[in-house]
Amino acid sequence: MPGNEPDRTGEDLTGDSLAAIDQQPAHPGTAAGRWAAAGIVMLFAMGLIGVGALRFLGVHSAQPPTLSAYATLIYVGLSVLSAILLIRVGVPIRRLGFVAVERRWFLPVLVVLGVAILQLSSSLLAPVWEHMFGSGRDMTRFSEVARSNSALAKLLVLNWTVAAFGEELAFRILLMRGIAYALGDSRAAFVIALVAQTVVFGLVHAYQGPAGIAGTVISGLVYGGLTLAARGSIWPAALAHGLNNTIGIIELYRIS
Repeated sequence: MPGNEPDRTGEDLTGDSLAAIDQQPAHPGTAAGRWAAAGIVMLFAMGLIGVGALRFLGVHSAQPPTLSAYATLIYVGLSVLSAILLIRVGVPIRRLGFVAVERRWFLPVLVVLGVAILQLSSSLLAPVWEHMFGSGRDMTRFSEVARSNSALAKLLVLNWTVAAFGEELAFRILLMRGIAYALGDSRAAFVIALVAQTVVFGLVHAYQGPAGIAGTVISGLVYGGLTLAARGSIWPAALAHGLNNTIGIIELYRIS
């Protein structure tokens, strides 16, 4: 956690690409700033898990709470508020991740690699999850998309906004970067941040059942890895996220 730190303005905090994730000069911050960031990301993570609980109740409860209908709006509000607070306490999040990947050719490579890993892992691990948990992912929340053109169009729009870019902003840019900053921006800090945001990401998808949590944890690791490889750019993970989800949505649509 934060402590007294020497003035190292302009130096690379880790000596590798992980420390330069935001593509800015290293930002040593202050002990107070790091403690503040730690508090913000903890509350943000708790809020995101709370949103996941609302979604779970909305799908699995006979009488879901009224707030369940506003889970997505709450999630967006939490993300906006957390972004403002994290930037104010000094977390160096350049343009909220909307920066170009340094090498243009690297963007499509990362996107294709990410989607390939996700599709392959889904195919290989689906039988494992079914054996371990007795069932696969619970996709009841999206059941209305089957053979419905209007539901398909609506879900694709939500996928490319709230899911692809919204979740990448919340989990990989704000939460992961905030945790790493709070822990000192070391190599270990980024590894811990990668794992921590993945755990929260999985819990938020608890409405998909145990298999859904396990599958989402794998996805969170892949998206987090893409973001680190792209030095903090949101584009590779967001595009891979959107494409991977689109494949799944089309499969749901084709269910007779």
